Amino acid sequence: MGPARKAIAVLIALASACLAATGASRAEEITLYSNREAAQVAPVAAAFTETSGINVKIVFVEDSLVKRLASEGEASPADVLLTIGLDKTTKLAAGGRTQAFTSPRLEQAVPANLRGGSSQWIALALRPRVVMARNDSAITAIDYEDLAGSQWRGKLCMRSLLHQNNVALVAAYLAHHGEAATEAWLAGLKANLAHKPDGKDNDVIRGIAQGTCEIGIGNTVALAQLRDGREGTDWRNWAMAVKAVPTAFKCSGTHVNLTGAAIAKYAPHMAGAQKFLEFLVTPPAQRMFAAAELEYPVLATAERAPIAAEMGAFTADALPIDEIGRTQQAAIALIRKAGFDD
Repeated sequence: MGPARKAIAVLIALASACLAATGASRAEEITLYSNREAAQVAPVAAAFTETSGINVKIVFVEDSLVKRLASEGEASPADVLLTIGLDKTTKLAAGGRTQAFTSPRLEQAVPANLRGGSSQWIALALRPRVVMARNDSAITAIDYEDLAGSQWRGKLCMRSLLHQNNVALVAAYLAHHGEAATEAWLAGLKANLAHKPDGKDNDVIRGIAQGTCEIGIGNTVALAQLRDGREGTDWRNWAMAVKAVPTAFKCSGTHVNLTGAAIAKYAPHMAGAQKFLEFLVTPPAQRMFAAAELEYPVLATAERAPIAAEMGAFTADALPIDEIGRTQQAAIALIRKAGFDD
C-alpha cells in the first residue's frame, strides 16, 4: 500500500467514529462543484465515500460558480459548493445560490465568525494574510494599523491592492475603523511602498529575501507553498529566508481569507450534502483537506501540516466574514480613490 493509500486508510478509520451516528444512506451520490482542482479534493472525497457509502462526483468549475448556477437554475445537479476566497463564498450566499443548514456538529466545529449568517456557508480552511520579513529582522509582531507608520517609508512591498486578497484586507480594516481612518491608512501604505505594486505574493516574498523591501504583506499559503519546493529551488531558497510575522488588528486578531463550502440552493441530495460537510470538519478530514494547499484547518483541534505549523499559530480576527464581504465594494472604491496602483 503506497503512502497516499495509507493516509486515506488512516483517515477513514479515524473519521468513521465521528460519523457513526449519522445514519448515512448507501448507494447515494452527491455532486460537488469545486473551484479547487479535483485532484486536491479527491482523497478526502474518497475517504468520505468509503466511510458513508455516498459517492462524490467532483465537477471542477474554473470560472464563476455564480454564473454556472444561474445558467442551470433549479435543474442544477450541484449539492455542495466549494470555493476559494471569501469574496466568492459570500457572493454565493448573497446571490441566493445557497441554502441554510441546521447542524450542531458544524456549529460546534466552526466558530461563528467563520460561518455565514443564517448558516449559509462555512469556512473549511484558513489563509492568514500577514506581514512578512527577513528571518534576521528584529520585528517579532506587528499590528495592521502600524503599517502606515512613517518608520516603514520606502520599505513596504505589496501586490496590487485591487487583488481580491488585498481587497478583503482593506474591507476588514474598513469594517473595523470606518471610512476616514481607512483612507488615512491607505495613504500611509502608499507612501511606504518601496515600488509600485506588482506581481503576486510570491514576488513580494522574493523582494523581501533579496532586500528590495524590508517588509511585505502576503498569505501564509504562498510562503508555505514556496517553502515546500513546488516552484523550484530558487523560490524555495528565497522563501526559507523569509518569516511570517504575527500580525493582528489592535484589540482583535489576524485577518484570514478562506476556502469555504455551502449547500447549493437546489441540492437534490440535501441530507448527503450535509453529511459531507460534517465529515469535512472531523479532525482527520481537516488535516488532509488543509494540507493539500498548506492552509490552516478551521477546526482548532486538527493537526496542521508541518510547514504550516512551523510558521506559527494565528488567531483569526473575530469580525464576522459576512461583515467583510459586505464592505468589499466600498473598499474597492477607497482603493481606487487613493490611486494606489497609479
